[in-house]
Amino acid sequence: MKFKDIETILKTSNPKDWLYDIDDRIYTYKTYVRLNILTKFPDDTASDRKFEEDWVNKFSSKDAWMLIAKVYYSGSFVKQYLFVMADGDRIISGIPKSATELEITHLQYNMGKILSYRNVDANLSDYDFKIETAGIKVKKAIIY
Repeated sequence: MKFKDIETILKTSNPKDWLYDIDDRIYTYKTYVRLNILTKFPDDTASDRKFEEDWVNKFSSKDAWMLIAKVYYSGSFVKQYLFVMADGDRIISGIPKSATELEITHLQYNMGKILSYRNVDANLSDYDFKIETAGIKVKKAIIY
């Protein structure tokens, strides 16, 4: 499988297409079980993991933490992405372009949905509501 194929899956797959192992924090793509996303917190101190920007204060729980999502295929590392776990672990979002430009890519948006799916009681519209509440916009994809 090529990198572009993996990226397409991450951009377009439905969160219901993924299995989640809560103990090991691993997501497995049902169609190609060799495609996995491993989530973990940074290996530094708890205070360094904390994420503070104004948009996270729009949620009922103001605490937010950095989260690393590492993509693997057949056990080989593919790419690492940074996310923010916010609102009491109820939403995982890509990090916006800047503290004032609250824009994420479509890949960040879809991966955030995949990673948050276990947290929103299988209600995918809740994810969109939370993104909107935070004031985050999804960058329009350019199709060639």
